[in-house]
Amino acid sequence: MLIRYLLSHALSLLGNSIAAIALPWLVLVRTGDPAAAGLIAAVSALPMLVAAVAGGLVIDRFGRRRTSIWADFASALAVAAVPFVDQVSGLTVAWFMVLGVAGALLDVPGMTARESLAPDVAAAAGVGLERLAGLREGVNGVVLVVGPAAAGGLLVLLDPTTVLWITGACSVAAALTTATLPARLGRGSGEAGGGVRTELLKGFRVLGGDRVLAAMTFVVTISVLVLAPLQNILLPVYLVARDSPGGFGLVVAFLALGGIGGSIVYSIAGARLSRRAVFVAAQVVTAFGTVGLALLPPTPVLLAAAALAGFGAGPMQALALVLVTERIPERYRGRVLGLQNAATMTAVPAGTLVAGLLISGIGLRETGVLLAVAWGMVAAFALLVPALRRLDPPPGEQRAEEPPAGEREPMAQSVSAAE
Repeated sequence: MLIRYLLSHALSLLGNSIAAIALPWLVLVRTGDPAAAGLIAAVSALPMLVAAVAGGLVIDRFGRRRTSIWADFASALAVAAVPFVDQVSGLTVAWFMVLGVAGALLDVPGMTARESLAPDVAAAAGVGLERLAGLREGVNGVVLVVGPAAAGGLLVLLDPTTVLWITGACSVAAALTTATLPARLGRGSGEAGGGVRTELLKGFRVLGGDRVLAAMTFVVTISVLVLAPLQNILLPVYLVARDSPGGFGLVVAFLALGGIGGSIVYSIAGARLSRRAVFVAAQVVTAFGTVGLALLPPTPVLLAAAALAGFGAGPMQALALVLVTERIPERYRGRVLGLQNAATMTAVPAGTLVAGLLISGIGLRETGVLLAVAWGMVAAFALLVPALRRLDPPPGEQRAEEPPAGEREPMAQSVSAAE
């Protein structure tokens, strides 16, 4: 069961990572307009954010396994529509926008559904969640190295539309693999509740009512706000100016390899270590690596910094999933993870935009120094904020899905009252 879950996750992510290379390439081939690819990405951003928030409600209501299956099937149809339209009427910028929005609306709920299904798989397979979460993040790292490389090779050999058929096949294979998991896993509540708005507000209240998770979400989001412009704009501009575009590929590869290493270490030892110790070590290692990247040193030092940053960041997403599973009632899990994903997805374009303006206004190295200072402030906050000193549960405590009324935190009581 564990292998099937990881395989379905890898197949879905592989399809998406190949499509992320093939689609912009196809836009350039069909339109000849480099600005069109950026426009399509911008148009897809808002629907992606909406899908992250609303998708959590769909997951909680209809089930994590079921949503994952249908999201992958729907994603395959959205990708297959691109070569179909190309053959029937020809692709235009308008068609790319429509199909890009459709893909954004479908991919994000599927991603969140698979993430929220992990605790169910771990319990059914009899393995620790730390192990599964670490392995899952390790798979992410492997696919994010293999996927773009595979996309580049396929685009040399095949037409971009043919490559998209392959990505659609990956999504179908992911859905079929997930369908082999027991039907009892990740059932939804099926509740109509008080309407979409009320149910979404419950997710906000549950996340905001847990100080540990609220602080963790803030730290992860601000971290992405700093790391995204490093990877998306600062390092590419720096390395291209040094006439080393291949160096950027190496930096990305070292980031991913470091992340794989950190995730594997967490999967092996995470259950035996203090969560606070893991968190502190991850923050310190990531800080050294991120500051090293932001200061734009020579390429060998840059690669070492990338590996450090990746290694430190590797356990963080896995630890966040463990905390959500332990601290959030199961029927709110999809909404909470959806909100967290929405926050980090918003941080990527926001951070990249701000960094681009800073580079134009004050210069490349100066922007790097500002990002290094910003990361230092993030790390200091993460290590000093009181809420994040309580990551470990009290000895012998087992959090139930729904604690007794007298033991609930005040915010959890208000959510129950709203129901």
